[in-house]
Order: sequence, then structure tokens, then C-alpha cells
Amino acid sequence: MRRQTLAFKGIGAVCVAVLALFGSVAQAQGAGEVVVVTGGGLFERGIRENIAAAFTKSTGVNVRFVASSPGERAVKTKAMNEAKRVEWDIVLTSETQAKLLNDYLLKDVCALAKVAPDSIVAGGCKPFGTLGVIGGLPLVHRTDAFGGKRMGSWADFFNVAAFPGPRALPNYGSPMVVLMSALQADGVPKDKLFPIDFDRAFKVLDRVKPQVAVWWKSGDQSQQVFRSKEAIAGQLWSGRALDLVSENMPLHVVWDGAPTDEAYWVVLKGGPNGANALRFLNHFYASSEGHMAFYNTSKWDSGNRAYLKSIPDADRGKHPGLFLDRMVSEDSDWTAANAPEINRRWNEWISR
Repeated sequence: MRRQTLAFKGIGAVCVAVLALFGSVAQAQGAGEVVVVTGGGLFERGIRENIAAAFTKSTGVNVRFVASSPGERAVKTKAMNEAKRVEWDIVLTSETQAKLLNDYLLKDVCALAKVAPDSIVAGGCKPFGTLGVIGGLPLVHRTDAFGGKRMGSWADFFNVAAFPGPRALPNYGSPMVVLMSALQADGVPKDKLFPIDFDRAFKVLDRVKPQVAVWWKSGDQSQQVFRSKEAIAGQLWSGRALDLVSENMPLHVVWDGAPTDEAYWVVLKGGPNGANALRFLNHFYASSEGHMAFYNTSKWDSGNRAYLKSIPDADRGKHPGLFLDRMVSEDSDWTAANAPEINRRWNEWISR
């Protein structure tokens, strides 16, 4: 999941401190366990109750979950490897972060886990991991605003004359999702967004900055500003937007041009339960059982192809995994290579 800072320089200097802060997690013993690291919350609950429980029932292998923020996951993965004391097996992470952690990850896990090509979303097998879950950051607005008019694109969102009113945009450490949307609003095609033209993107953002009432940093905050009407239009994580829709909030969700928010299962080199990690990944894709219940709990789609095909026609408008062809993906190679510059330019602009 992309809820993370792109800054990665100087990470080695904090490795020792991070290990001391987190303490030593008890090493998994024998073949009876696999340690899986996610962000916790409803996401973990959905996986644990609907997918991991079935895996344990069929294999006898217990799944032990560890909740950790994206930044913590990155720092501790590096720290554990350098200390030669790896305590985790599987970590959920973004493609950009996976490439920054590349040296610490097992390669070609689809082949090692015997994931059938037709059981995972097309393109979901990467050298560094497997596509675990699919979300996005769509444009959303209240339908009881703007006199009944509806936005249809990022160009509408940045048109404050035609659609006046308070906005909410993310500022949680991944500025790319806002920069990509601004460039699309200025007419840049989805396949021409990279390399990012910072000057052009910030010129577009200047138009809407006075209308941004909230730069949200958490999912709870992003939802609350819509409930209170502190903002009537914005960019939200799809899971949070769909939660609001399920609460019967009059909310219009625009998937076209939404930055994708995909997260990958990666397997750490030297983890205590490498064989069980591969067994877990094989189970995740071998059957669609439990994946709909996972979505109902978390509002994340999985990369399980059979599950996506099973979504009823009446519900297909609510699933980000079915809109990948309409959303836009970040060039993670470019982002990883330019992380310091991205953060510098963003922080300079946001602080003005």
C-alpha cells in the first residue's frame, strides 16, 4: 500500500535504533508458523478471518500477524537484514518501496510458490513479489454540491470556477498521487506523465491550493472532513471512499485517471519460515474462497483473478480491481530513483 514516505536516504543510520525500539520479536519455531506484516486494522482482520484461517485449517500452519506502518516496515526490513536477524517472512508493500528494498527480497516468488499464471491478475507476478491487493485514489465529491453537477475528470476538480468549494487532498508522504492528478488536469496523457514535470504540476496545484481546506494525513481524517462537510470534493483512498458510500453518503466516485494503490506480497530473504511463506502465497491465489469476505471487511480487492471474475454484475462499480484499465500507474522505477527530489520539491511547495 502506498501510505508511506518516499524518503529512503540515510536509512542505515537508524537501523540500530529501530531494532532497539521494536525489540526482538520471538523467532518463529519449527514449521508451524509464518509471520505476515501488514498495516493492521480492518485489513489485517479481513485477511486473518477469511483467508489466513482457511490456510491454517488446511495446512496446520499458524499465521502470526504483525502490524506496522509502511515507513517502519521499510526501516526494519533493512535493519533486520543488516543485523542478520530476520524475524518476518512476508511483508505487504508498494512497488516503489519493494524496489528500494530489492536486495533484501526473495526473487521470482511466483515460480517458487507455484502460483499458476491464470490465478493472478495479468502482470501481477513481479521479480520482487506478487500483487496482493488493489485499490486506488479516485476523485470523489458530494452529489449534493455544485447544484447537482458532477465532476468527470481531474480537469473538473481543478476548475474552481465551475466547481467552487472546499477540497481535501492527501499529504501522507506520497506526493506522486497529487502530482499525477494535477498533470492529467492540465492535459497530460496517462502514458506521458513520467518523467514528472514539476513546474507544470505545481502551476496547476497553485490554482486549487486556496480551496484546499484539509491536507489529510490519515484515512480516518479524510473521511471525517467529508462527514462534517469541511470538504465537498477531494481525493481519497478508494477503501475510505467506498466506506462512505456504504454509509449512504451522497458521494460520486470517479475512477478515470485515479492513481492506483497496489500492494505486493514480498518474501524476505533469510526469514524464519521461508517454506511456509511460499505455501501461504500459493494458498492466496489457488482459491477465491474468502476473498469476497475480505473485500467486505476491508474494501480492498485482491489480486486473485478468480475472485475478480466472480464479482456480481450489480456490484462491479464498487471494486477498484475492475478499473485498473481506467486508472493510472506510477512509474516506480522513476519514483524510486528520484525520491529525494520529489520530496524536496513537494515540501518546498506545500510549506509556502
